[in-house]
Amino acid sequence: MKLISLGAIISRLHYGVNICKWWTTRSEKDFEKGVYLYPIRVGWQTVLEINNKYFYTQVLEGNEKYENQPGYRCQAGLKFSDVEEAPSFAITSLYRRICQNNKIKFSGPQVLGWDDPCMLEQSLSDIEFHPFLIKVDKYIIYITALGEVNKSGAGIGYTAMFASEYLGKYAKYVQRIDLDGYHVDIYDQDGVLKQHFIGTTPNEVWLASKKLKKFCGTQLFGLEHPLTQEVLSKQRIPKCDETFWHNKNIMNHLYNYFLRRQTISNVQWHEFFIDWKNNPCTIIELYSSLTALYPPQYNFKDREL
Repeated sequence: MKLISLGAIISRLHYGVNICKWWTTRSEKDFEKGVYLYPIRVGWQTVLEINNKYFYTQVLEGNEKYENQPGYRCQAGLKFSDVEEAPSFAITSLYRRICQNNKIKFSGPQVLGWDDPCMLEQSLSDIEFHPFLIKVDKYIIYITALGEVNKSGAGIGYTAMFASEYLGKYAKYVQRIDLDGYHVDIYDQDGVLKQHFIGTTPNEVWLASKKLKKFCGTQLFGLEHPLTQEVLSKQRIPKCDETFWHNKNIMNHLYNYFLRRQTISNVQWHEFFIDWKNNPCTIIELYSSLTALYPPQYNFKDREL
């Protein structure tokens, strides 16, 4: 089996209300600790050789039942399977039709390379955010965006969702932090918004909804889970690309976080970045450039560099 096409991540699908259909778990699944997800990329295609015939299996947007969920189609020569809801149906049905063998059944994940660690890593190329899921009681909660992480934790743009019931039917609960507060949106199975609630805190918005009263809002938002806390903590580490090297306020924040305790206090560290940014050559010789800013015979520490 060989990967032919990497396919694409489409934001409205992979980060929308149908996220649970476009990302999936692989190998070990410890929902209590939390599990990172892998995308089902639109256009992902593999080829499998069986009995001197090449079977190409591809992921499409939409299937016979749901236009916003994955579809799978298999091709061998000029023959195609129907667009199925599962990859195993696509290749198995086509193989049986071509080879007249009704006993064999193929594993969809195996045919698409989803049991191959190398291919799984390739599937993460160019993703905006690596979603993960956690478990709160019986609910599987998808953390789909971290937003603007701040000192107190999750900020504007944070999004989490899970499935539950609404008026006795399947529904999706989408929770998000926006400029005007904390939101809970309830969508039916067709993606139609049925109810909307807003509050100033996670607990307040869930109290307003009068649903799932046995849980705190911070639990349902996934904010109390250790994996969420770990990911948020990592995102608090400040970053800055060369576009903002001229901004002393931003750069001071990075200096205080990374360098202030590691170097001497009177070094003109900002000049190093300004000179580098203004140099037409993007490559810099680290030691000679730094030596010009530091006292003679100064010994640099590895952490400092």
